[in-house]
Amino acid sequence: MTIREIPRKEESNIDTREIISSLHALGLEPGATTDDIHSAFRKLARELHPDVTGQKSNFRFQQVTGAYTALKNLSPEELESLAENLPEHEKARIQKAEQKKREEAEKVSRSAKIDGIISKYEADFREYYANRKSGDDSDMRALILRMKSQKPKVINAALKHSAPFANRVEFRKALTEILKRPEIDSITADIAGSLPFDASTRRTIALDTSGNAANFPAGLIISLIGNDPDSMESMLLHASPENISVILRRWPAGKIMNDSVIRTLLASDDMRILVPLLGAMRTNFPRSAVNHKKRLHELENHPAAAVRAWARKLL
Repeated sequence: MTIREIPRKEESNIDTREIISSLHALGLEPGATTDDIHSAFRKLARELHPDVTGQKSNFRFQQVTGAYTALKNLSPEELESLAENLPEHEKARIQKAEQKKREEAEKVSRSAKIDGIISKYEADFREYYANRKSGDDSDMRALILRMKSQKPKVINAALKHSAPFANRVEFRKALTEILKRPEIDSITADIAGSLPFDASTRRTIALDTSGNAANFPAGLIISLIGNDPDSMESMLLHASPENISVILRRWPAGKIMNDSVIRTLLASDDMRILVPLLGAMRTNFPRSAVNHKKRLHELENHPAAAVRAWARKLL
């Protein structure tokens, strides 16, 4: 028996494609029951009604209302027949969509399980650290082991308790490897930037990780460079334009920048680099301009007025 042969509650000229289209408008697929249709419509109508959203969802509300009007008088038998007599390509599409939903549900389930395991681990880790004896070598080994994880949550749980070890060589090397990764979790960067490094450890980490400075947030860079010109110069060669500006604003008074670093930065045409650089040169090491007169003359023709102005001040 086809869908046309089943008596309906109310005569309609709606065809199979229109029924499928109306079901899709309600977020449903062939095989949906009359209860599914009524439930989907009530949910969408509450969300999209103009009294709730104003006029911004008016078209969608009309679409949902029209779909419900087309479907509400179909009998359960008609809906069942529609699902049974679908073209093969439509059945294949629905099966593929259902498989995708199952896979996504499984993925969410696995993620929830992993989050639960990590949450339990964090709780156990906090309890362990609350009862431990500070400076225990086994404690240090456990910390380093967790810092080698590829999961940011595991790393961060370990780093939160790492302050007593911040200046130990083993910890510094493990943290350096984390900061050399292509992607650095923002929470990891925040925790690392807040650790109580001494000047020597801070400088070593800065120099060892500066090649990855383009991936560092400003807060981490500020924490690592301190007031050390060598660290600043190393970061300047790799940091993003925005963070180059941040570093230059912190250049220590009376300290001269390495000429090769100046030359590298001056070679840029980016005003985000040139303006703070030229300003720092004028304020802190104006005599260095003598070695870069050719480039400064070129910058007198730069498209940015601020660059042209600073170049003229230095010449």
